[in-house]
Amino acid sequence: MPRNAAKPRETYHVGNLEPQLLIQAKRMLEEVGPTKISIRAIAEQLGVSATAVYYHFANKDELLSRLAATGFSELEFVLNQALAESTATTILKEVSLAYFRFAKRNPTMYQLMFGSEITQATLTPELERAREQAFQVLKQTIAQILDQEIHSKMVRITALSSWSHIHGMASLLIHQVIVLPETIDEEQLVENALQSLKHLFSLMP
Repeated sequence: MPRNAAKPRETYHVGNLEPQLLIQAKRMLEEVGPTKISIRAIAEQLGVSATAVYYHFANKDELLSRLAATGFSELEFVLNQALAESTATTILKEVSLAYFRFAKRNPTMYQLMFGSEITQATLTPELERAREQAFQVLKQTIAQILDQEIHSKMVRITALSSWSHIHGMASLLIHQVIVLPETIDEEQLVENALQSLKHLFSLMP
């Protein structure tokens, strides 16, 4: 074989490998779940060495943390899009619906983002930043509803309450603890869930 013949491995330069690793890791996440993701398998599927993967990620924990960060970035994007397209009267519904749909359509990623695979010890700066940026959109939503500064204590508390509410509903559906009745679509479900928050907002000064 000629010395300059193409080889099946090491087809990516180290500098541009990281995005490909995350894409492949996401595919594997959807296929086998987070516990069965393998750095060696990802390397083989991309035709690179495991050493090349470890150049970007110290271990599987870091890979999962960085992968979860991409999930929060995607969530931030859809929430911002919903926020931009909403009106003063539909803002909470549209943002909550966007959140719920993201969780329902990306169940494996969503479970990784909030699951036990990632702990405080394995949390990367990228994940911490992406998670906070997604939460910022929720705070911005509540700040507009309450007509208060985004950094106020009341906005943060209410945003956390709203987040917990919609997150809980999404998680129950993903884990099939509850089953969505055929007579209720996603929009109706979110509308019904938000009714329980109206009393909370009515108590705000």
